[in-house]
Amino acid sequence: MADWKRLEKLNAGERILYSDPFLDTKREVWFFAAEYKFRVWSDGVLHKAQATPLTVSGPVTERFTLYKLMDQLFVDVEVREGAAVVRRGVLNGADLSTRIEPSEVEPLLARYRALGFRDGTPWNATKAQVTRREYRKGPSSRWTVEVDGDTVVEDARKPFPTPSREAAIALAEKRIRAKEKAGFAPHLIELTSAARPNPAPRPAKGAPRRPPLPKAPALAKPKDAYAAVDAAIGILKDLHTRIPVAHFVTECLEPKTARARVTPVENASTFFLRLHKNRVGRWAKAKPRAPKKGESSWAYFARVYGSITWILDGQADEGLSMFYCSNVTGGGWSCLEIDSDSDYPIEDLVENTGNEELQDLFVFHGGAHHGRAFAFDPREVSSTGEQAIIPFDDNLTRLPRRVKPERIVPFGDWLYKRVVALTKVAERNLRELS
Repeated sequence: MADWKRLEKLNAGERILYSDPFLDTKREVWFFAAEYKFRVWSDGVLHKAQATPLTVSGPVTERFTLYKLMDQLFVDVEVREGAAVVRRGVLNGADLSTRIEPSEVEPLLARYRALGFRDGTPWNATKAQVTRREYRKGPSSRWTVEVDGDTVVEDARKPFPTPSREAAIALAEKRIRAKEKAGFAPHLIELTSAARPNPAPRPAKGAPRRPPLPKAPALAKPKDAYAAVDAAIGILKDLHTRIPVAHFVTECLEPKTARARVTPVENASTFFLRLHKNRVGRWAKAKPRAPKKGESSWAYFARVYGSITWILDGQADEGLSMFYCSNVTGGGWSCLEIDSDSDYPIEDLVENTGNEELQDLFVFHGGAHHGRAFAFDPREVSSTGEQAIIPFDDNLTRLPRRVKPERIVPFGDWLYKRVVALTKVAERNLRELS
């Protein structure tokens, strides 16, 4: 919890909003004063919004933009003739602008790089995240612009293709300048998903280097469905440990440190840990075992591991089909939730649809409210005791066509394939945030 008295002191004794600062270091603190007034305290200087809008004349000659993606923060600098403006704030949220001398730009950028901000471009934070700039005039006139690859996009839906990315940036700057002359002023900076290829931003010369993240270990192809279950669990355990930010696997949490790992990812950590108390640290003693005679790979998973509850930060979900675990806000934002003790109310679905054939389905994967769940269909069973896996959601009214027993994919093989695909996407996202 933040030191409220310290924040009040930094805010010149004025009232503050009792919420944790966005950025809190010895020399730099970003926080809210009362009535949601954004403040930046930097090296003994308190910056606050001016009574009259900050105006700097002349076209923009250079832009620099740094991002702290995990915390959704940015530092944006516009250099104009004889002056520069630095905007510091929250992506898609509050910010404030301060005038500085052009000679102060490089030291300022170096300062924020040392605080963990990473160099982006003024038009994209990563290859997959494009910067959208919003301008406003008066209470109702709004205009946005972004550069996505070689295309300028205005108002989020009006594309203007150009011969190159350089031409697109030049066109965007021309449009911005025209809007500024018409009385529009910067209002908001946010990130949106790219629809076209964009260059990966490069760190500036002399910027602090991030230590490289460990690479994933080589994977041996599982020999059977039981080994596939073990391999899938091993992949999740490895990712939980190897990249310990912006995600976690609940079953891998250590009870003594669980809250510290959960809180940065899931704000309602108390509710989350109470809701999933039977899953926290569940794999502490789990290890590959010999399957029992006649045991299906699902029964093996249920006996040895029991559940999977993989939670990701909302900044790390690009390209993944997400849902709330246990179909409840605060249950965790997930792309993979499997529970051998699932208590999905299938009786309610049978009653609502009048279709008693649905009664025997076992919904083992979360996301039913979002159309992203899976269930076992017991109408046909393979020679090894495996049941067909079918997509499931709350609106299911009838069963799909039966799967022939010899064509049923064992649960272990299904799980392994799914985990490999999901972790490939998630790891790319996590590396961009780390």
